[in-house]
Amino acid sequence: MTTPRAMATDRRFYGVAPAEVVENDGDDEGRVRVKYYWLDGGASISPWIRVSQLYAGAGYGSVFVPEVGDEVLVAFFQGDMRQPYVLGGLYNGKKKPPVAHSGGTDQKIIRTKAGHRILFDDKEKEITISTASGAKVVLKDSGEITLEAKTVTVQASDIDLGGGSAEPVVLGNALMQAFVQHTHPAPGGVTGPATPLPPNVLAKKVKAT
Repeated sequence: MTTPRAMATDRRFYGVAPAEVVENDGDDEGRVRVKYYWLDGGASISPWIRVSQLYAGAGYGSVFVPEVGDEVLVAFFQGDMRQPYVLGGLYNGKKKPPVAHSGGTDQKIIRTKAGHRILFDDKEKEITISTASGAKVVLKDSGEITLEAKTVTVQASDIDLGGGSAEPVVLGNALMQAFVQHTHPAPGGVTGPATPLPPNVLAKKVKAT
C-alpha cells in the first residue's frame, strides 16, 4: 500500500476533494479504499474509510457501497487527511445518471449495476419496481397495481380478497361436505329447484395450501 505524503506529514486539507474507489470488497463495515488522482499522480491509496449512508445503526439502515471505479466526494475530519470520509458519489462526463433529466426532475430512481431499479415518477404518479429481466410491479396513486412476470407465486396462510370482490369464493372442503350431506328437495321424479349454497360454503378469505 502506498502512503500519501499528506498522511505521513500530518498535512491539513480543509474542504472536500474528489477521489476514485479502488477497492470495496472484504470489509464488513461497508468501507472502501480510494485513490486521490490529484495527489502524487494518483499513486496514493487511502486506508479503509467509512462511507456516509442515508440511515445507519446497529443492524439496521441503508447500505449503498460505491463500486470500484466510481468517483466519490471525500472530506477530512478537521482537515486531517489521515481521517477521510466518503460523503457520496459523483456523476461526471463519462459516468452519467441512469435517466436523463432534460425534461425536469419528476423522476427519482435507484438503479443497481445489474439493472434492477426502483423508479418514483411524480408526473405519472406511480412507483415502479423492476428487475433487469423485465419483471415489474407498478403502483399507481389512483389505487391500481399492475404485476408483470413470467410466473407469479403467492405464499400465505390466508389470502383476504377484500370486501369489494365481485364474487365470493367457493370453499372446496365445505362444498364437498355440503354435497355429501345434500338431500333432494323433491323425492323422486323431477328434481326441484337448486338449494342455495349455505354461507359457510362461501367466503372472501382463502386459506392457502
